[in-house]
Amino acid sequence: MFAAFQPYRRSSSGVEQRIRNAWVAGSIPAFGSTQTDMPDQVPRGRGSRARRAEEFWNRITLLVGCGAVVGIIAAVIVVISQQVMRPPMVDEEYVAASFHQEQPNPTWSGVAKSDTALLNAANKTKPMEPVPAATAVSLSDLPQAEPVVAGIENIDSKREMISQALESFFKAESPDERLPLVRDMERVKPLMMSYYSREPMPALRWRGVGRMVRVDEPGYRFGYVQALFEDAKPTNVIVEETDDGRYLVDWECFVRYGEVAWSDFLRMKPVEPKLLRVIASKPATAPSMSTGKSEWLELRHPAESGTVLGYFDRNDPQLATLVQQLEQGQWKDVPVTLRLCFPDGASTPQLSGAGVQIVGIEGKGWLILCGDARL
Repeated sequence: MFAAFQPYRRSSSGVEQRIRNAWVAGSIPAFGSTQTDMPDQVPRGRGSRARRAEEFWNRITLLVGCGAVVGIIAAVIVVISQQVMRPPMVDEEYVAASFHQEQPNPTWSGVAKSDTALLNAANKTKPMEPVPAATAVSLSDLPQAEPVVAGIENIDSKREMISQALESFFKAESPDERLPLVRDMERVKPLMMSYYSREPMPALRWRGVGRMVRVDEPGYRFGYVQALFEDAKPTNVIVEETDDGRYLVDWECFVRYGEVAWSDFLRMKPVEPKLLRVIASKPATAPSMSTGKSEWLELRHPAESGTVLGYFDRNDPQLATLVQQLEQGQWKDVPVTLRLCFPDGASTPQLSGAGVQIVGIEGKGWLILCGDARL
């Protein structure tokens, strides 16, 4: 029976041995001791909370320090900007004295021989003359600049009057009846008589006016008006508003007046310059015989067939306005009023038969701006 309990005893003695070893190591409190007798040990959860709290306050301290640094830098920038923007101090006594100080005595520059008479004359200072008291002037007494007109003001509100003027112009049955209704009548009268001696004056059934646009030409009251008819296609005319409220038609632009017909000009090839209203464009290619200073244009009539090349000297100051108008129109379908002629084969054999010569330009576009600008 004692032998039967031997395994149990060995097992119990093993447990006891392990407990004794743990107690010796101090991991188990001695018998009869309390919890306070155990060595101080911080539980795992409480240590983690302490570390997190410490990290939080460290970050708060860092943020406060950074904010203080930023505030100091901002204050320094504000002080520096105020110093830079502050106007310089002016010594009023020094400024007042600088206006009355005498010029230094002239001396020889060392470059040229000094003139004794000039040096002596420079040394003599004139006594200061008293400055007269300023007189008060009212702004109403000053001359006022008159505004420069440019186009017909509020052209749409004047549609009825413009329509009546154009109706009278197109219903005229003779040049004499139409003449009082055109602008620059004295200059245009012989041109009208010559033109209608070779061209008919068609009778058109008036319908009314269409689109109207003011023409911004400084000093002139111009308007661009579309005329509508019952039995013909619409046409565009330029009208001018006079000081007395009348509306006159620019007859030269209306008929594209030229001193000769375009077909006759191309057929007869005159060597004397002729005034013609044409449409100019830059050609795709210039003739092979052109020189470096020559500029070539493709010229055509707005109402007749036939195209011809024309050349001119771009450096010619008399043709500077032509270059300006071409540049404003981007060298494409630009209406211009030119004096053209065919080159004389004896004087310019290299250009004979190549095209026409542009010898002059008049007006702006197809308009002839005669005399002073009307204000």
